[in-house]
Amino acid sequence: MAERPGAVVVARAVRWVCALLGTALVVHLGWVWTGHGERSPLHLWSSWALIEIILLTSAVLVGLRCVLMPSQRVAWALIAAVAAFNGAGYVVWDRLLSSGDPLPSFSLADAFWLPPLPLLGLAVWLLSRPLVGGVGAVRVWDAVVAGTLGAAVMALVLGRSVLNWTGVSPLDAIVTLGYPALTMVLVGMIGSIAALAGWRLDNRWRLLSATVLVFAVANGLVSRVLADGGADVERVDQLAGVIGLLLAASAWQRSRRMADRPIDLRTLLAPLLCAGSAVIVLVVGALTEQPPVAEILAAFCVLAALARVGFGVRALLDAGEQHRLAITDELTGLYNRRGFLRGVEEALAADTRRTHAILLLDLDRFKEVNDGLGHQVGDQLLAALAPRLAGALESDDLLARLGGDEFAVLTAHGAVEQLAESLLAAVRSPLPVGGIVVPTDVSIGIAVEGDAPVGRTVGERTLELLRCADTAMYRAKTERRGWVRYDSLGPDRQRDSLERASELRAMLTGTTSGVAPHGALELHYQALVATDVTAPPRVEALVRWHHPLHGTIAPDQFLGLAERTGLTPFLTRRVIDLALNQAARWWRAGSTVQVSVNLAASDLLHPALVEEILDGLSRRGLPPSALTVEITEQVAIGDLDTGRDVLAALRRAGVGVAIDDFGTGYSALSYLQRLPATELKLDRSLTAKLDDPAAAAIARACIDLAHTLGLEVVAEGVETQEQSQALVAAGADRLQGWLFGKPQPGGPRPPATTFPLVSVL
Repeated sequence: MAERPGAVVVARAVRWVCALLGTALVVHLGWVWTGHGERSPLHLWSSWALIEIILLTSAVLVGLRCVLMPSQRVAWALIAAVAAFNGAGYVVWDRLLSSGDPLPSFSLADAFWLPPLPLLGLAVWLLSRPLVGGVGAVRVWDAVVAGTLGAAVMALVLGRSVLNWTGVSPLDAIVTLGYPALTMVLVGMIGSIAALAGWRLDNRWRLLSATVLVFAVANGLVSRVLADGGADVERVDQLAGVIGLLLAASAWQRSRRMADRPIDLRTLLAPLLCAGSAVIVLVVGALTEQPPVAEILAAFCVLAALARVGFGVRALLDAGEQHRLAITDELTGLYNRRGFLRGVEEALAADTRRTHAILLLDLDRFKEVNDGLGHQVGDQLLAALAPRLAGALESDDLLARLGGDEFAVLTAHGAVEQLAESLLAAVRSPLPVGGIVVPTDVSIGIAVEGDAPVGRTVGERTLELLRCADTAMYRAKTERRGWVRYDSLGPDRQRDSLERASELRAMLTGTTSGVAPHGALELHYQALVATDVTAPPRVEALVRWHHPLHGTIAPDQFLGLAERTGLTPFLTRRVIDLALNQAARWWRAGSTVQVSVNLAASDLLHPALVEEILDGLSRRGLPPSALTVEITEQVAIGDLDTGRDVLAALRRAGVGVAIDDFGTGYSALSYLQRLPATELKLDRSLTAKLDDPAAAAIARACIDLAHTLGLEVVAEGVETQEQSQALVAAGADRLQGWLFGKPQPGGPRPPATTFPLVSVL
């Protein structure tokens, strides 16, 4: 809470002062309330002397808070004024009593005692404004209910003898009615704020609420004593000391933001309890002829509570609808991934006697439908398939669309192979969409509970079943079989793949499972040789996995596995860190080498990718131009909008962007002008056939096109001097291949990036 270094020390001192004054007040109250006020050891110049000291000291302590901490300074200045006015009022009251003159109903002391009530109300309102930001309409009705109930109860306590304005002068009415009326407003405000905070108050607001309640009790008792003709108010006035201590203590408490919270049992019962209390006030008021204002406020509280209950029911219905939408796929009306996983967990937890199975369906060549006929037809196809798939299932089977063209089925019936055949038949039947018959096929992976590895929890079992079904589905797609059932003792490559996925996850995420270390990643660097000797040196970082048992694992044996298992972001983050560390070492040694790093499709969906890359460059003291990110043309055109935004952000920051494997796709030329690229890398499939006149013409055309668009051209797969000669003649800016050396581990010196290219011409 402290905003200046000295505030912590002052807060500790304030607690000690409050403790000492509180102890003195307890001793003094004990003497006064037992009728021995004149003999109190703290009876100084009058019975009110200690109260005056406490209130004026409280004003100083709260004012000190305003000086040291600027937050909500106006509100706390008003509270300091509340304490000061009350203290000054008792000083004046002391002097008036000591004069021995008769005192009117409205004395000079009342001019000091009356302003603190509206000032305290204004301060409470100012303090509550930033604390209850973001509350909804339902919580506002809670405030109305609680506030009117508090005012009604206060009116009932005061009684008809106090709330009576007939036969009194205007000044007498101010004393008789002003104090209780303003106190009713204060009590209502505190009740409203408690409701706005969801009935959860921090220490500061507990103390402020106690201050208002003590104010209410003191003013109510004084009003009743005066209304009944009594004059001995000394005992009640001692409560002003409690008010002073509470104000000082509340000023030095830490505060927290009270934001809107979800509806729970407490917030639903609170208006009902308020309504019941208001009914009691109505009954008591009718039986004892209490002031009409109490009955009016209680009746309004009941009506507001009924409206609040209606809002609560509506909110519950809205919450139920939001929950339904959260677990439902909008296109097909089936469960989405969240709803399916929840349904599987509930089924596994509730029915342990039956064997469950998950069937994962992935449509074949669905991308061709989207590309050839448009996404609208693709959506119509998915929507038409949903009822077909549902028709092949039993009533208690669970069907969901996980996303894209993936569907999933949970079943507890034993004949999963027959069910898979039924689903295949449903998908393969002619399906008219948009006036044409679209041929469809599907690959299905089956995972039965007994075949999959056993997890410790229901959630782990669910994810394991889904993962095994996904593994089987990929095998069905690779082997072009309609369906494949997961077999933990099946092909070696499947078992090795699963083991390798577990090891890769443990290595990248830092988790261990009680087994030996799983090796480490290492980067090798291959030169991008410039045809212009003045060009800056460039290398490409290529990842290797050094496994303790299998030796060096090539990237093509684990990159796809990382993509399928969701580990690509972890892998990319590790590769970028290693590459930037090596680049920083080279730059510190005086070699300003630029490093290229490959990105995968899923990396472009990572929301923090750009920030992490730029932060990594900054922390190592590297300029953005020291890094180039490479993406394949298939990745670049796969999700053009998302990829373009990410790449554009990197490009604006100064990071290079290269289109890798150019020439392997069929539509890259139409997308080049829309991608924020700085470099084009010709695929080895083009550079390997330069002895063919047609292939050489295509390579030259690509180089000319890239130069026209302002892009640098790197030719990959250069292995012979003849290739090098042809590419230099065609205008390639850089060459990359084994002709200039294999990728080498990082070291104190980077790989050589200049060669006598002229000699090969």
